Amino acid sequence: MIQLSKHKTALSDEDLIKAYKADADPTHVAALYGKYIELVKGLCLKYLKNNTDSDDAVMDIYELLVKKLKTHEVEHFKSWLYILSKNHCLGKLRDNKKKTDWENDYLTTVDETSSFHPFDEDIKEHMLVKMEGCLEKLNDRQKACITRFYIEKQSYEDITSSLSMSWNRVRSLIQNGRRNLKICIEQS
Repeated sequence: MIQLSKHKTALSDEDLIKAYKADADPTHVAALYGKYIELVKGLCLKYLKNNTDSDDAVMDIYELLVKKLKTHEVEHFKSWLYILSKNHCLGKLRDNKKKTDWENDYLTTVDETSSFHPFDEDIKEHMLVKMEGCLEKLNDRQKACITRFYIEKQSYEDITSSLSMSWNRVRSLIQNGRRNLKICIEQS
């Protein structure tokens, strides 16, 4: 845990941001974030409705601050932090919804075929084998994005940085890959 001096906690938001930009010392960001961490935690709880997810989001937002404060010009830190935190939480909810949609689509496909087979476990295993085979048939970029998003549980932001692609390109590859997987599974 970073120990903050009384001097740093007494500085204004603007002074802490300037000091961080000048020397990249993360204790400046920690002092700045410490002033508003309860507000961020409350906001995260409001959106995510789960203590564990909220705690994770609070840490993620701190990491975002360390990166973004180096490059962004922030005049009203509290308002900027609120928007950053809100967008982060909404992104988490959006990612969770997409994962849930994918799982529901997969389970629906399994349920549709289960009326033909008396052994649910065999069907699930069969569907997994089909899906693995179809995943191999995707082009390399779709396969990389689908694997990172659905199997490795990476966010769009993580995928864009690891594959050096735009957010829209990653989204398109995931949507097209998902559609191609569904078609391949139905045809198998």
